[in-house]
Amino acid sequence: MTQSTENGDLAKSISAALAQILRPAGYRKRANSFNRTVQDGLVHHVSVQLGAYDPSGKHAVPGLVADLYGRYRINLGVYVPEMNRMGSPRSTWINDYNCQLRWALGDFLQGGFDQWWDLRDRLSVEEISRILANRALPHLNQFSSADRLLDAYYEHGPRAFGPITPKAAALDVADLLVARNRREGARYLLETYVESVMLGDHSGHKEYLQEYLAERGFEALWKPLQ
Repeated sequence: MTQSTENGDLAKSISAALAQILRPAGYRKRANSFNRTVQDGLVHHVSVQLGAYDPSGKHAVPGLVADLYGRYRINLGVYVPEMNRMGSPRSTWINDYNCQLRWALGDFLQGGFDQWWDLRDRLSVEEISRILANRALPHLNQFSSADRLLDAYYEHGPRAFGPITPKAAALDVADLLVARNRREGARYLLETYVESVMLGDHSGHKEYLQEYLAERGFEALWKPLQ
């Protein structure tokens, strides 16, 4: 058995362990990922990600860049159908990269960091199962509908959608508001966002923003930028 095959088998065993928690909560399983559809078509996602194999060894720098081969992390996310300005999924199954809201399980540890566990550490499965059940899933449950997602954004801003979410998430939220026939709310949000863009040197983004506003009938908001 090759090491890559062994790693794949270990990932399957970890997914099987997570299924004991996720399936009773309504998640469906495909390979090493899980989906659950909630209100308004939102999809909650959980998956096991394996560290990439780097045969050259050039990208691993001791103390700076870790060699992640033989390690894994747990990804979590929420997919919102109306937030589709970056494109729509190719299938009905939602993957990590389809989600507009994204976290890693390490974000729910004290201090919040990008934690990768050793595939061969049996105790790690107990740890991730505990964090998933006690912290991560309750957090995903807060995004059980479009309205609850919007409430979280209004209270916490872009960081409600994950620790590295950019301020441009305001555009996704505006799309969701428009889809829910709340154009005035979208207009107010976009006015605020346009003002923030004016304060910085974002020439490339300004071009994109102008197109975005025109496509959605908010071109009048662009005038202050000219």
